[in-house]
Amino acid sequence: MRRLNTVLLAAFVVLALFATTVAAQPVTPTGTFQDDNGNVHEADIEAIAEAGVTVGCNPPASDLYCPTASVTRQQMASFIKRAITLAPSAVDAFTDDAGSIHENDINAIAAAGITFGCNPPTNDRFCPTSPVTRAQMASFLVRGFGVAPSAVDAFADDTGLVHEADINAIAAAGITFGCNPPANDQFCPTGLVTRAQMASFLTRAMDLTPLPPPSVSEANLARVFFFLDQPTGGPFLATTARYGHDPVTPELAVDHLLTGPTDAEKAQTPSFSSTIPTGVVRNGPVTVSAGTATVDLSENFDDGGGTASMTGRLAELTFTLTAFDTIDKVKLELDGVPVTVFSSEGLVLPVDGLDRAYFLPTMTDPLGAGVVAEVSPESPAWFEFVESPIEVRGLSRTFEATVSWALFDNDGLELASGFATTGGSGPEFGAMSIDISYTVPAPELGTLQVWWDSPKDGAATDLREVAVWLMP
Repeated sequence: MRRLNTVLLAAFVVLALFATTVAAQPVTPTGTFQDDNGNVHEADIEAIAEAGVTVGCNPPASDLYCPTASVTRQQMASFIKRAITLAPSAVDAFTDDAGSIHENDINAIAAAGITFGCNPPTNDRFCPTSPVTRAQMASFLVRGFGVAPSAVDAFADDTGLVHEADINAIAAAGITFGCNPPANDQFCPTGLVTRAQMASFLTRAMDLTPLPPPSVSEANLARVFFFLDQPTGGPFLATTARYGHDPVTPELAVDHLLTGPTDAEKAQTPSFSSTIPTGVVRNGPVTVSAGTATVDLSENFDDGGGTASMTGRLAELTFTLTAFDTIDKVKLELDGVPVTVFSSEGLVLPVDGLDRAYFLPTMTDPLGAGVVAEVSPESPAWFEFVESPIEVRGLSRTFEATVSWALFDNDGLELASGFATTGGSGPEFGAMSIDISYTVPAPELGTLQVWWDSPKDGAATDLREVAVWLMP
């Protein structure tokens, strides 16, 4: 079977851009942050994020947690201040934290007696960027949370340390279990605390419930249709994934549609575009009755462009809304006025509403509107998080209704391939349905290819590619 072609290799440039693509989205199926997938501390990271103790490590995007980075003393100050909701202090406690975004939190924990500084006996410095050792972490937590002392000597490697009593206290409280499981007779007091480990220490100290991240099946996913450049022909309709905290509604999907492709989606190869003018807004809710959705958009929805552009924007709207199981047709209003003839191009809209068939070829109109590729996967969407088996769904019309497919990992190595008799054989489109099983050891970006083989020379025809996040 085929390895990734040149177009797909270029598409992998978007891996570096993907953080930008998702940065504005509050959550993905892998949780609040993009970089802790599969980490043993991930559920605790989710717990402290839910509690407002962390907002990530890359503001303002805040979609990364930096789990393997060491906790600095200034970060520790903010962790503790948020965890126990300390009052601010007007006293500038130290001379070396001016300009730090954590300065107010450092002053707060100093006023509360949680820190005394880093240069005894003077203690006029805090050393804000220095990493926190596990022994120091124990003392921060004991003072911050008022952990009771313990007479039990929990570990063999902290004898004589100034922090030994605090280490024993957090061990007795169940905040730490040691650093050498399963024996756990050592604490590794001089080891540095990672941000991932800190999440677990705080979760236990605060008595929080760990929060496993949502599974792919539980995710709030909107599938929104834009146009995607293709190696040959097109651009054709293709689906993008939009994740969020809120349940997906027709209103939310329309709003995503009107916002347009992200900067990363427009910059990638192949690139996404939209025929909908900028500045179009939704007026009121999308009403759904007996399978027909009525959507009221601002009057500038029909501004500019020729027949292809007008047809394209109607197709984007119709396919996005009919992706919902409860919607079969779409009626359009502009500023509250029902539309029967759309734009100066004079597109006559069906009285009972637009459906997908309006844009597809028929026996009497074999070319159709030219907006749907001969092989057109709708699900999975670009950059959707998927689990095995991948349910490939969409439309196709191919020779003898046969569709070939292949799935590749992030290195371009084939994970699975095959063919299926599915869809239509032309000129009518049919529903394409393929299930693909795969195995990967950890989440990674992969690529799905679907096409049909030419009966003339066996060449891959109407090849379509979709970049997806493969989950174990």
